[in-house]
Order: sequence, then C-alpha cells, then structure tokens
Amino acid sequence: MTGPNPRSANACETCRRRKVKCSGDKPCRACTKHNWECTFGHSGRRRFSEASHLLDKVRRYEEQLKLSASGGSSSVLASPAAQHETPGARSSPRASAEATDKEVHQQMQEEMSYAGNDAAISPATDLTSGPAFESQVRSLLHKSHPNDAFYGIDPTIQGRSDRPPQWASVHELVGESADVTFPSLEESQHLLEQFLFYLGVSQHFFDPRSFSDDLMLLFQSAESRKEQMRSPWFSEYLLVMAMAKLINVKHPTSQPPGSDLFAEALKRLPPLHQMGGEGVIMVEILTLITTYLQWSDHKHDAYLYIGVALRLAIALGCNLRETDQRCLPSQSAHRLRLWWTLPRHAAGFQSPVALAINVRIARVTDDIMSTLYGNKSITQLELVEKIQHSLQELHDTARSFPTPLVLDFSRPLQWATRTGASLYLMLFQAIILCTRPILLQRARSVAEHQETQPLDRMPEVLNRLCDTCNEAATRSLAILATLRRQQTIPRYGFFDLDATFSAAFVLVVVGFSDKSQTQPPPALYQAFKVLQFLAQSGNLAAERRLHDITQSCLHVWPDDILKFGSSPAQSALRQELASRTDTGDSVLSSSGPSDAAMNTGWNSHQDEARLLEPLAHINIPETMFDMQGEWDLDLTGEAEGIYSSFNNPTLPLTGVDYIDWLEIEKFIGAP
Repeated sequence: MTGPNPRSANACETCRRRKVKCSGDKPCRACTKHNWECTFGHSGRRRFSEASHLLDKVRRYEEQLKLSASGGSSSVLASPAAQHETPGARSSPRASAEATDKEVHQQMQEEMSYAGNDAAISPATDLTSGPAFESQVRSLLHKSHPNDAFYGIDPTIQGRSDRPPQWASVHELVGESADVTFPSLEESQHLLEQFLFYLGVSQHFFDPRSFSDDLMLLFQSAESRKEQMRSPWFSEYLLVMAMAKLINVKHPTSQPPGSDLFAEALKRLPPLHQMGGEGVIMVEILTLITTYLQWSDHKHDAYLYIGVALRLAIALGCNLRETDQRCLPSQSAHRLRLWWTLPRHAAGFQSPVALAINVRIARVTDDIMSTLYGNKSITQLELVEKIQHSLQELHDTARSFPTPLVLDFSRPLQWATRTGASLYLMLFQAIILCTRPILLQRARSVAEHQETQPLDRMPEVLNRLCDTCNEAATRSLAILATLRRQQTIPRYGFFDLDATFSAAFVLVVVGFSDKSQTQPPPALYQAFKVLQFLAQSGNLAAERRLHDITQSCLHVWPDDILKFGSSPAQSALRQELASRTDTGDSVLSSSGPSDAAMNTGWNSHQDEARLLEPLAHINIPETMFDMQGEWDLDLTGEAEGIYSSFNNPTLPLTGVDYIDWLEIEKFIGAP
C-alpha cells in the first residue's frame, strides 16, 4: 500500500545528503517546504555502476584464479588459445598449467593497467594514497624514459616499481642505542631555549613554567633527582632534550640527533592501560614522541602515537570548555592550549596571539583537506563556495597578523622572526592546497594538447587562482631562504622541509605549463639551496625530495640545466643548481644581519615572545579576524572547471604533496 508521500527513485542531491524522503518533483516538496536548493544529479546511479564494474572485475579475477589453480583443463572459462588447441599440439599437464597461469597473469595485468587517455580508473589507482598507486606511477615513469641515462637520471631509483611497500621501522632508531649520557643543567637550559624558540611560541606542547621548575629539581639534590627520574616528567624531559638536539644539529650523523635520549624515553613509558591514570602529561609526552618521529621521517609510527594522544586527550576532557574543566585556571588554560582550542589570555602564560593564528590556519587547512579532496558527494556550487570561503578566511587571517610578525614582500626579505615565518608558511601552504588542483589540471591539459592542437585560453578567474598558487609558493621560498641565511631553520624540521618541497612542486608545474619559461625561476634555485642545506646534515628525507625535484627539472628545462657541466652526474648537477642562488643570497645578505648578530640578538625564545607582549592581555575572539576588505573574486562563473580540477578521475589528487607529486610526474616526465 502506497503512503501519501511515496519515495522517488530519483531523489535530488539535497534530499540524498540530508537522508530525507524526496518526491522526485523539480523542485521537490521537501526543498520547497524548507527553502533548500533543489538540484538533481546522477551520483547514485553512477556510483552503483562503478561499484558493479568493480564487482564484475573482482568476480572475473576470482574465476580466473580458480582456473589457474585447477590447471584449466575442466573449466569452461579457459583461454581462447586453449579452446582452439589441437590434440596433437597439447603439451604436458604441468606445461599447460604454467601457460594458462601466464596467460591469466598477462590478462589481469592488461585489465588493471592505467590508460592515460581513458576517463575510467583501474582498481589499482582507485586508492590514490596506497602503495599500488605509487608503484604504478613509478613503473610508468620508468617505462616512458628509455633515454634517462642521457639526462643523468638514475634508472635504478625510478624503476623500483616491484619493490614492496616499506614501513620504515624505528628498531634501528631505538633498538641499538648506546649508553645514554644525560645533559648537564647548563646544556639542558640551552636545549630548552632552543626548543621553545622553534616550537614554543606558535605551538604549545607543555607549560614552560612548570617544566623549568621540574628541571631545577632534577639538579637540586641527589634525592630530588631520584624522585624526578622516577616520575613521568623525566620521559618528557628526555623527549624535549631529544627534540632540541634534532633542531640544533650542525653536522651529519649516522642516527638522527637525540636518538639515544628518545630511545631512553620510550623505554620509560608506562604501558597503554596505565597512561590514562598519569593524566595530561601523557598527552604531552605522546605529542612530543609524534613530533620526533615525524621530523625523523617515521610518519607511520607518528600516526599511531598522535592517534593515541588524541583519544587520551578527549578521555581526559581537554576538549571541554574552560568552565567545564573543573580544575585550577592555570591548569585549564594549559589543557585548552594543549588541545589547540582558540586560547584566551591567562595569567603567567605568554601572549596567545601567535597560537591563535596558528589554530585558525590549522582549522582552515583541515577543512580544505576533508572537504575539497576526494569528496564526491559535494556539488559544484558547494565546492566553489567552500573554496571562496576558505580563501576569504585565509585572506582575513593574513590581514590580522600583529605588526611584530608582519613580513613585507614588496622588497627582498632581509630578516624574519621564526614565529612570523612559521605562521606565514602555514598560511601559504593552506592557500596552495586550496588552489593547486586548478594549476595541476592546467598542466594535464598542456600535456594532452602539446602534440595535437593548441590549448584554449584559460578563463581569467582560473588564471588568477593559478597566479595565487604561484605567488604563495614563491613567497614561501623567499621566507625559507631567509631562515637559511639566518641559521634559524632546523636541519630536521619536518614542516620547513614539507613547505620547501610543496613550493618547489608548484614552481615546476608552472614551468611545465608555461612554455615561455626557458629556465627555472630564481625561487626554484632557492628551493635547491634550502634542500641541500637540510640534506647536508644527514636528513635523508630532504635528500630524497632534492632528488625528485632535480629529476623533474631535468625534464622541464633540459637545455638550461645541461649547460652547467660536462658530467651528467646527479650530485654535481645538484650542486650546480644550488650554486645559482649564491648571487642572490650575497645581495640580500650584504645588508642583512650576520649570523653572529642573530645568535646574540634575536635567537632566543624570550626575544620572540617579547615581541608579542604588548598584545598579551588582549583576548582573541573569533570576530577579531574579520578585517576590512573582502577577497574580491567571484568563482561561481567557473564552477564547472574548478569542480573538474578537484574531481578528475584521470588525475586523482589527495592534497598530500608527495602522493600528488607522483601523479603529476606521469605527464611532466613524459617524452
């Protein structure tokens, strides 16, 4: 029996998303009643057909595997070659089984191969962040460059498509550590200053006041030292010292600096079922472990620890409002900052301005990653509105920077605070994430049309988004080059490395898309210099990123790069590329502060924090960032082009720099 409001088989997208009954009318009754936008699409049927296609392939593969296991003699799904076989030409059963297995394997490889000009994607590339995707991309790159040796490209590095995915174990990091030598009081205070200078202003890992008190107790007497070493705080102390050593490294080492202290801290950790009873300090310890693992290029282990830290923080109520914390005001202020909620001024704590800006940028970045990338349920209009809102929010955030942190990009940068530089880098990274897919789609179109027909002129709105992405990358590298000259960039700094690679990634794609660029832009030489600076101290992740950028530059600007020497050896090539920045560096550094001035003048946590003291007693409400002046670009007119950039099945993007880089390499490196 049919009800008064029967459900339609073709529901509108709004009713599908809200999971309400749809009448199927245009507009439907529910949208008319609630004044919703009513749009109809084919997402449901398309998803069903895609799922059916994949299920059919899986079923066919299972049947072929059964055929392979049984030898193929009795199956009705035998290969065509076997069906047309004459009795006299039959080989032994074992040979027949091997031949059938080989045919099945070849057929499966053909069906799962990626077709660059096909709108469909194979199951192997459906999971863009998986090892199958990376392996397939590297295999395609290797096959498409038979003459890589001429350009100085090492085929043994690019052709490792059959290498199984590796989870870099921390066993070598913690299992074979030598006897631990604990720092002295003077060294501990110096390392604490280093940690707070780099990570203590725009981020909050622990309360510096209580940490300093405990540090003095550690060296006060033999009795207090024993008591401190038995407490969970001592593990936190070891991790802070390990992080500071990782920050302050000057020369290459066989192991990441501070690994002995890190290993000792892990040995002292309580078991998982006891962590909750230790309180908030375990959240602090787990976040420090995560940071050290991330900086030392062990991202998978870092994910595990930060997941535990997040769940523990929720269980301990760190996410609750200040009035619901039920603890002392200083404790609630610390817990809120640890959770990264928007902080208010609290007596005894430094100004929350930098942390508030950091939190706001992080929220926008999280919204971009979760909403714009891989979200097939979002409509064209919703996606464009989300991009416009995110860019407006970032624009307002940039205008809200306090004067001590503002950088003037109208002239070459001569000096930058570490806190201001970090905030600008995070801001520009968010802008790049929001605009890079349009640039990548442009590069894909250039690759597809370069040998067939001229490419249509890009609409002005999309051109401006590409220019915004390019400008954010160029300014990021200007900041990083300044930090390198000031010696205020940590050799193992994960975010600085990530920002360098991301910005260089953008500039390479811009050069590939713009054929008028006959040589790499000056900012790209800055990226080489920064990556080389990071790699010289044993940062293997920086060395790999330097290799990847160099390979792509060889393809985009082969004539320019090959002029630098007769030998195609890659190490020499990288040095030549990096040396191109020396001229620009000397011009900028001639009028800038010397390293000695930096070490004696501003290279301390107190000096960075003191810049914000005039703002220490200003509460930071959400509305403070709503500055005058709007981001005056309407994107709705190009909704279709923007939507296709984020949801192109032949160009699957994730927002993760290195994964998207592997996808772009397919056509940047194509002959």
